[in-house]
Amino acid sequence: MLLYTGLDKFYGTAEYYQEHPIVDIELCRFLLRKNIKMLGMDMPSPDKYPFEIHRLLFENNIFVMENLTNLHKLIGEKSFEVIAFPLKIKADSSMTRAVARII
Repeated sequence: MLLYTGLDKFYGTAEYYQEHPIVDIELCRFLLRKNIKMLGMDMPSPDKYPFEIHRLLFENNIFVMENLTNLHKLIGEKSFEVIAFPLKIKADSSMTRAVARII
């Protein structure tokens, strides 16, 4: 599941990090019921402190990909897959190269 907000154009600014929208708890519960495997977005985080959305997603083995760019290029595409290449390190998170392949 990808969330496109258009916020990636503000990447690196204070607005990007401080004024980004958050995922509502009800939307998060809806996504859990839909059994998504990953939630990707063009913003720095799906939530803010105390990170309840992160906790719910991680408790349900759902990966989170933040800071994605160019999601607008996928609008209107009928089918695509997202592939992520994280660094091979032992950690709870990693930078990744995320790629969308139009099928």
